[in-house]
Amino acid sequence: MERADPQVEKLFPEEALSIPAPVSSSFCVPYTTQFIIFKKNFVWTDGVYKVKDIKGNLLFKIDRSSALCCNLVVYDHDGSVVMSLRRKIFSFVDTWNAYRGKKSSKSEDRLFTMSRSSLIQWKPHFTIWLPGKGNDEFTLSSDFFGTHYKIRHNGVIIAEAVQKWVLCFKKEMAVTVKPGVDQAFVAALLVIKRQIVPHKQIEVEVGGD
Repeated sequence: MERADPQVEKLFPEEALSIPAPVSSSFCVPYTTQFIIFKKNFVWTDGVYKVKDIKGNLLFKIDRSSALCCNLVVYDHDGSVVMSLRRKIFSFVDTWNAYRGKKSSKSEDRLFTMSRSSLIQWKPHFTIWLPGKGNDEFTLSSDFFGTHYKIRHNGVIIAEAVQKWVLCFKKEMAVTVKPGVDQAFVAALLVIKRQIVPHKQIEVEVGGD
């Protein structure tokens, strides 16, 4: 995992946060990191989403579990399955569950659950909870335009993301993650958000070129 740009690191302290790693502690590093989430609109492309570090190295790839299914599978850079993301059918608040492995839906394999915090919202706001950890440990919220997102743990910001349109067929989300935070977890939350709330065509500049 590459370190973040020095200018970005100034905004985030180097002290690693002591918080749960819902997916795996192997995706945590003791320094601030940045990555980009790419979304392609064409369903036949290789990977619905790709996550790369600031040097262009692949971190994760997210694909549909099948051609006719909206559920997703997260792979690491080697192509190994990290987790599956499954939409709960008949949920009024757009609930998704993450499970360890590709096909499991067993309760003991559930990593986390994410859903809208309420049925009617002026701004996107989501609650994420871990099995046996209560309902309000993590939240994901955005500004009014849905272009700037913040992920919090018990009210403390652990990651931020800014949406950027690059071309008509590809979108980017620039993500900054604090030290000690599970990067696979952060990427999964933002991908689920994108599945629930498709982004409007608004271009936002992210740093320099």
